[in-house]
Amino acid sequence: MSRPLVLVTGATGHIGFAILALLLKKGYRTRVASRKLSSAEKLKDLPSLEPYVNSISFIEVPDFTADGAFDEAVKDVDYIQHIASPIPDGATSGEISDALSEFINPAVKGNLAILQAATKSPSVKRIIITSSTEILDPKEGATTMGPDDVPGPVPLDEVKGTTNQHFAYRQSKRHSGAAVETFIKEKKPHFDVLSILPSFVQGRNEPVTTIHDLLSRPTSNYVMIDQVLGKKSERPSPIDLVFLDDVALTHVAAMESRKVKSGGRFIAAYTRPIPWEEVDPIVERLFPEEVKSGLLPLGGKHPGVGRAKDGFDSSKTTEILGVEFRGLEDMVQSLIGQLVELKKKDKEN
Repeated sequence: MSRPLVLVTGATGHIGFAILALLLKKGYRTRVASRKLSSAEKLKDLPSLEPYVNSISFIEVPDFTADGAFDEAVKDVDYIQHIASPIPDGATSGEISDALSEFINPAVKGNLAILQAATKSPSVKRIIITSSTEILDPKEGATTMGPDDVPGPVPLDEVKGTTNQHFAYRQSKRHSGAAVETFIKEKKPHFDVLSILPSFVQGRNEPVTTIHDLLSRPTSNYVMIDQVLGKKSERPSPIDLVFLDDVALTHVAAMESRKVKSGGRFIAAYTRPIPWEEVDPIVERLFPEEVKSGLLPLGGKHPGVGRAKDGFDSSKTTEILGVEFRGLEDMVQSLIGQLVELKKKDKEN
C-alpha cells in the first residue's frame, strides 16, 4: 500500500516549508503546488528535504485564484495543507494600495479554488487551511480569546479603499474563513475541512539562506531580529507569539487526528503574551560570545501589544491534538541561531 500523498501550497514560505519538512520526516509523500516551478524546486537542495527528494513532486499553478486552478494538483491526493495566502510585511509602513485586490480577493478565491478542486477528487479525505488568530476578538470582559470567538467580517463596502495593511490582512482571513464555512454548509463535501489559527510565528526560516534575505524577507521574524540587533521602534508589535515548529506540529496533528470534526478551528499560540524585553536575557545566556563580540548588540526597543490580557486559549489544541506549546527560549534558539549562522557566513565571504 502506497504512503498517503499530501498536497502543500505555500511551501516556499516560512510556515509552509516547516509543514512540508515535517510531513516528509513523518513518511508522507508530498506534492508541492507553486506559482513558479523553478522557485519551488530549489527547496530540494535544503538540508531538511535532501534525504526525502524521492518523496517530493512539484506542480506549477500560476494563478491560485483561477477557475480550476488546482484541478490537476489534487488528483489522487489524500490530504491537503493549504498555507498560501497574502501576508503583511510588518517591516514596512503598513500602507497598501487596495485591500480587496492585494489581500481579500486572493485569500477568498484561493480557499475556494482548493475546496472546489477537492470536490472533484474522491481521494481527498481532509483539508487543513492556515488561518490566523487575527480572525478572533475577545468577548466583553474576557481576558483570553478562544477558537470560537470569531466575529463576522467587516462588509466589503467598508473595506474597499482602505490602505491599512494589518486591517486588510485581518479581514482577508475573516472573509476567507467565512467563505469556507459557507462552502461546507452548502456543499457538504465528502472531505473534512479544519482551520489552524497561528499567532505571531517565530523560528528559523530555512528557505532563507543569506543574511540579506533574512533581514528583508516579509515574515513575522522581523521584530525579534530587530530587537537583538539593537533597533528601536515606537510602533507597537504583537507579543502573542508561537514557535514555528509547534505551528507545523499543529497542522500535521490536525490532519492525522481522528478526534476532530469538520469545520473545527485550532489555535496555535503560546500560553501567554511575551514582552519583547524578555528576549535579551535569553540571548545573553544562549549566545554569550556573540553578545560580547557585538555580533548581537541587543538593546532594541519594541513596545508590545497583545490582543487580550492573557493571550489566546490554546487548551483545545493541546487536549485534542496533543500539541504542547514551547516558550521563548526555543524560539530564540531557533531564530537567533539562524541569524548568527548567516551573519558569520556573511563575514567569511
